[in-house]
Amino acid sequence: MVKMVGKFLESSLGPELIEFHESVSGESGLHKAQELQPDIVICDINLPGMNGFEFCRRIHKPDFNATVILMSAYDENEDYAIQAKEAGADAFLTKPIKKGELLFVVNFILRIDTLNQTVLGKNQELQEDQRRLNDNLKDIIQMNSKLESQNTRISFMNKELAERFDSTVGLLTNIIELNQSQHRGHSERVAEIAVFIAQKMGLSQDSIESLRTAARLHELGIVSLPRDETVEEVFDEGKSRPVTSHPMVAEMLLKGFAGFEPVAELIRHMHENVDGSGKPDGLVGDQIPVGSRILSTASFYDHYMVAHPDNSILEALKKVEQSIGTWFDENVVSFLSDYALSQNQSGNEKTVSCSVFALQEGMVLASDIYSESGINLLRKGTVLDRDMVNKILKFNNVDPIAGQVQVKS
Repeated sequence: MVKMVGKFLESSLGPELIEFHESVSGESGLHKAQELQPDIVICDINLPGMNGFEFCRRIHKPDFNATVILMSAYDENEDYAIQAKEAGADAFLTKPIKKGELLFVVNFILRIDTLNQTVLGKNQELQEDQRRLNDNLKDIIQMNSKLESQNTRISFMNKELAERFDSTVGLLTNIIELNQSQHRGHSERVAEIAVFIAQKMGLSQDSIESLRTAARLHELGIVSLPRDETVEEVFDEGKSRPVTSHPMVAEMLLKGFAGFEPVAELIRHMHENVDGSGKPDGLVGDQIPVGSRILSTASFYDHYMVAHPDNSILEALKKVEQSIGTWFDENVVSFLSDYALSQNQSGNEKTVSCSVFALQEGMVLASDIYSESGINLLRKGTVLDRDMVNKILKFNNVDPIAGQVQVKS
């Protein structure tokens, strides 16, 4: 199997990109890895001496940054994917190894090092956003390190740290919005739906806040897709869900930053299916984090509503309900129905459209206000005051407001 893996990689990627080494036992592999400091380690679970799980636990040290892929033959009595994750593996493959799956995982890992520049290097404005993002994240990491010495969770940060964290999340959300102009507001709508369902299900406040952040950032991985890939296809979850890898990309981008670990975990599993047919770990039912099950349902529902604007809410709910027991959790869908019906009732409220120049103090926004570049300036439900109106007019001179503004009549 080791020889076959080597041939797969060398024939597909070329010797100029891949330098392949092998060992016959866990102990020798551990020594060789520490000596060579490779980028990727591929290890069988069944090894002479220590097994692959122990190898994975021992190799993860602060000065060793290799990505570890575990593999094993399928065994219906063992949940090797879960055990591999608990041991610290970054990926798990089932033998016999399929060449396509192996190359996908390796290519994915090789792309991660340059992914941040791909995400944030589209133009000068995004490069400036990256600088601000890095500054904010450094401040968060420094503050969080001090709090960790007191065993304090991020949810109990002081007011300043909480504001910085929210500012960073808002910055990332704006980056996502800039890259999906046809789906503006999707992240915030999914956050609203997810929080509604989580509150109905009685989740803790910490869990709800992690879910809110995960909902706002769950499509971070989409902005890093190759330029030649049709991003619109990713938004059609009915077609793309079984094949797209963007939740794992978002997880890789977020999990290295202190405070984002629970958020990264929820996003990683948002395309798991309750019948076990999903990605990336094939989790079943309650094995899937409840926040991931909520996020999965809310995102699918909102994408369907955007893609089918002429369909009613009841038709959208029917589409979701068709996948109960396969993709979606029945309990989560029942609370989604409560949310959708409540929105349908409030949808009878009258609104009017007006120019940005007609905005006045006291008006209540009936929808979010976006600039043409995709920046979300104000949220639905905001009551305008004089200062807000003046700021919107000034911003309009630099980055014009997109379309008419909807206000409650």
